[in-house]
Formats: sequence, C-alpha cells, structure tokens
Amino acid sequence: MSLLALNRPTPDLPHAATKPGREDLRHGARLASDCGARHRTVWRGRITRALAAGLFALVAGGCGSGARELIIPVVYVVGGRVVDATTSPISGIAGATISAETDPGVVAVTSDADGNFVLQGLPAGVHRLRATLPGRRTTVTYDFHVTRNLTNAVVPLFTDAEIDSVLAARGAPAWDRAQGLFGLFALKSTGVPLGDVLVSFAPSPGGSLVQTGEGKDPIVLVNAATGDFALSLARGGYVWDGPYNLALRPGIVLFAAPRARPNFNGFVFAARASGPPIAGALVAVLEGPTTGVTSTTNFLSQFSLVGLSAGRYVARVTAAGYLPTVSWPQALDQDTTLSQVIMPPDTLAAWSASAGGPAVDAARGHIAIDARAIESGAVLDGATVEVAPVAGAVGSASLPQTQGAPAVRLNLAPGLYRVFARAAGRNDSPATDSVVVRAGEVTTTRLDF
Repeated sequence: MSLLALNRPTPDLPHAATKPGREDLRHGARLASDCGARHRTVWRGRITRALAAGLFALVAGGCGSGARELIIPVVYVVGGRVVDATTSPISGIAGATISAETDPGVVAVTSDADGNFVLQGLPAGVHRLRATLPGRRTTVTYDFHVTRNLTNAVVPLFTDAEIDSVLAARGAPAWDRAQGLFGLFALKSTGVPLGDVLVSFAPSPGGSLVQTGEGKDPIVLVNAATGDFALSLARGGYVWDGPYNLALRPGIVLFAAPRARPNFNGFVFAARASGPPIAGALVAVLEGPTTGVTSTTNFLSQFSLVGLSAGRYVARVTAAGYLPTVSWPQALDQDTTLSQVIMPPDTLAAWSASAGGPAVDAARGHIAIDARAIESGAVLDGATVEVAPVAGAVGSASLPQTQGAPAVRLNLAPGLYRVFARAAGRNDSPATDSVVVRAGEVTTTRLDF
C-alpha cells in the first residue's frame, strides 16, 4: 500500500466563503428600510451564498419586528479524495457518500468519477468525516481541526478482502470485526508519509500495533478496544498538533493522516549565495505566529526552525564578524528551504565605495537583492532595489547590481517597506509588502523576474 500518489492536486474548490453581491446587499437594506426596522448585520467572516439568501429572507420577513442584530457565522469547505489505497497508482473511488459526523446540518456529498469531494458549510471547530459505499467497509476519520478551508483530506475505503490481504501481508493478526481497526499515515507538511514515527495512545486501547517503518506502509492498530482515545505522534525534526481524538468502533475502519507543522529550513552563506558556508550562525524567528524558535547552522551551514504554525515569517541571522541579517517575509504552510546571505561590514562598505556610494550608516538599515532572470537564472546587471515613496526612503542610496555584488539600497530608516526590483528591458518584479528594515542590519533575498 502506498500513499505517495495521494499528493495529486484536487480540483478547484468553490468558495464556501463569499459575500453576497453589492446589489444584493443594497436590496436587503432597502427591504429593511421599507419595514421601518433597523437591522445591523455583524460580519464574522465570509459566508456562503446559501447563508446570504437566508439573511435576505430574515430581513424581508422582519417587518414590524423592530431592530435586530443578525450574526452570520463563519463556515468553511473541506475537500479531498476518497481512494482505494491498495492500488498502484492510487485510484479514486466514485460514488462514495461523504458526510460530517460532527455536524448533521452539513449536506452530505458524493465523490466524483475521480474520487474527489467537497463538503461545504462546516463551522470552525473539530470535525470527523464518514465515508460509505456498498461493498466496502465504512471508514471514519480521526477528529481534525477546521479553522480555514481544507483541500487535502484523504479518506480510504476498503473491501473486506483488501483489509484481510493488507493485514496478512504485514504480518498482522486477522481483524476481529467486533473490535477496532485503525490505520495511520503520519505526514510531513508536504504530504509525504513518515513510517518511523513514534505512536502513542491514551488510554491504551490494547490490540496489536504493526509498523514496518516504511513511509509507503500504513501504521496499523488491529483488534483494539472500542471507545474514545487520544493519539500522539513524535519524531525528531517534526511537530504535530496532537493529541488527536479517535473514536474506535466495531466493524468500522478508523483512519488518520495528520500533517506535521511546517519547518523553515535553509542554508547560510557569506556575501553571496555562491559564498562560503557559515557554520555556527544563530537563526531565530523575528516575526511570525510561532515565536521563540531558534536554530544554529551546522558544519554544512544548514538550519531548521521546526514546528512552526502556518503563517507569515521573518527570520533573523546573526554570526560573529557579520552584520545581522533579516530574511524576506515568507508565507509558510509547508516545509520551505531558503538560502540566506550574511555580510561582513567591510564587504558592504567596499561595495558602496566601488559604486561611488555613501558611507554605511550604522543607525540605518539596508536591503540587498540578488536579482536574476526568471528564464535563465542569470545575474541581471544594473538591477536596482526600489522602495515605495515613504519618508524613510528619503536620502537612501541605490547601488546597482554587478556580477560581483547584489543590488543594494543603503541607509534606509528602520521600518516596513514595500519593495521590488527593477532591471532594464523587463517588467519590474512583483512587490513585497512589509519588508522589515532594522538599524545596522541587512535585509536580503533573491528575486527572479
């Protein structure tokens, strides 16, 4: 059994969180006005068209009822795929019914010809999916958190013969249908399964835990006691958000595929990406949802900020003999690897002197961009760092890129900037907002455009 083929993209999902059109809102407001009642809508987030229609019905039906407050709840979509994980490549299963056990109000859906499904209207919270299809054993998922739209849910369905064959092939005992059966793929944030994860349950459900150590094989607990349990996962270099609740039941397959939090990985080099590697540099989260995480580069100059919550991050790198360096803002929802450059003070000063630039002001910050041609990766001679026209940019100096030095903007007042790169003969690079500039430090990145 392999899960590797499960990392195929799902079709584009309809937005379960769209506001009603402007004309619809005006119409609703007119209805409220005609009734002589004052209505105040409190938007808690984006809403479905169905909820919008309900809103207008409430407004239209509110004549004479006086003022009221309408609270529109936030809802999300959960999309994914129903699969036969015993096939290679993994095949989707059409015609399966998928429902949210945790919310009977969510309309059940049927998987399409490729096994894909989209459940709409799940409120924020903990949810559990149930998949059924005649001729296959019912599967229920572990309890997972819904705080945003999810597109990568995986729900396998097996025949009894497939279950018996999979267990026998891995030396597991036969499944007593009066007891629980649990299958687990512990995933990296990228969706790649890890077979050597340490698995624990509270309380102990008994049964036989079968684990080959290979990522392609599921971790299986067979003939476990039925009831409610908590699952925890542990492995060096990865962090999961467990414990996860499990509801083991007789005759039903319980399946979990939790993803680890993303890791911010990278390498640190001196002066240029082709420069010597720097061991012993301290890398720390400067801004982001998860704070206080640090890493020190090893002899290969590698670092890894492990177990970060998804979000937008800025890292700071410090090393003896180098100017402190700040990374470009990085959206992080899965493992990401970057090359980070740090500069000796005399190198930055030498670049400025060779370009006829000013002295480096220690009370101000600097931006360095390695500007490259997107089609070839070639250095863009003459490229410059451009910042939005804000007060802090007044008096800063631009050093055009050469084959030996990146594009640099010197002596910016500390603060946040909108930044892009410019090179002759091509469109400007996309702009990045809220680039951090700190006094006496260099903010660096590579931009291909």
